[in-house]
Amino acid sequence: MSLPTFYIPPGQITGDTAVLSGDELRHARATLRLNSGDTVRVVDGEGGSWEARIRSMDKGKSLLALSRKETEPIPDFHLTVAMGIVQGERFDWAIQKGTELGVTSFVPLVTERTEYGSKGRWKRLDRLWRVIVSACKQCGRARFPELSDPVPLRDLDTSQYDLSLVFWEEHPAGGLKKAVEGIDSPGSCLMVVGPVGGLTVEEVELLREKGCLVAGLGSRILRTETAVTAGASLLQFLWGDMK
Repeated sequence: MSLPTFYIPPGQITGDTAVLSGDELRHARATLRLNSGDTVRVVDGEGGSWEARIRSMDKGKSLLALSRKETEPIPDFHLTVAMGIVQGERFDWAIQKGTELGVTSFVPLVTERTEYGSKGRWKRLDRLWRVIVSACKQCGRARFPELSDPVPLRDLDTSQYDLSLVFWEEHPAGGLKKAVEGIDSPGSCLMVVGPVGGLTVEEVELLREKGCLVAGLGSRILRTETAVTAGASLLQFLWGDMK
């Protein structure tokens, strides 16, 4: 049986001691009913993973003794998903599944048809980060994906990637296989998926001008979160760790 896993930020780890607090502590105490002497796994989100023994368990914090450190390697293939914002649990679901599939960075994308009504800082970032933490703990990732602030599509930077690709349901010229023919092992890839209602023709042309290849995902119209999952799976199979 695998050990219970807890996320402790690097700032709460000193030498061979880690401090468990907040939501993670409440989960350990109230849900798992762990006590002093129990063994758990600790990850720091930056690739560090330890076996740990609980030294003390109080209401405010728990002290853990760390041992057997392992470091998760940096992936050879970096996949960034820029996804048109959708409301409710659908965005959570896409982030969760993308995390499980090894996406290394998420960019919430503001487009013409985006469901995005708040002003200033998007209030759901904290919730989405908790989704990422939970998904990483579930699938065994010690190196967490990054989550950026929302970016307007016109400001999306495609220049930093070896390959930029947009999945568009109205693309008539073929699927992913045809679009990436002749491309050999990119180290980094930007994958763009539109929101509910898709990207407009003008937005796709803007992405073309930014250097994006355009591809379809078959003859069926996929929900945004389904397109994220399908696209990430295909790209990880081609160049990532799902070969």
